Amino acid sequence: TEVMLQTVDTLSKGYRRRVGIAQAILHDPQVLILDEPTDGLDPNQKHHVRELIRSLSQEKLVIVSTHILEEVSAVCTRAMIIVQGKILVDETPTALAARSTTGRLDDVFRQLTGGV
Repeated sequence: TEVMLQTVDTLSKGYRRRVGIAQAILHDPQVLILDEPTDGLDPNQKHHVRELIRSLSQEKLVIVSTHILEEVSAVCTRAMIIVQGKILVDETPTALAARSTTGRLDDVFRQLTGGV
């Protein structure tokens, strides 16, 4: 309620992110595309947004674009790595993580994209 009367441009990054998510789901789309949905959120807000994404994905297609690989493990059932418009990998996060001896998605990402 403390921000209810503020304009969006005066809100913190976290609140602006939450407003953007609300705008995206307001009209109940069948396909929802979210770009970096938890960027700028505190840990509690991240938890709530991840729960929301998991819930929404039961009824609709949710596409998450992110550089935060922790998000992939937290909310995705499939993971794609796209470099210069080309799909390098399209697998489950578990299968993708298994490509690395460390089991870490960031290590796999670096191996596949040449950032070893």
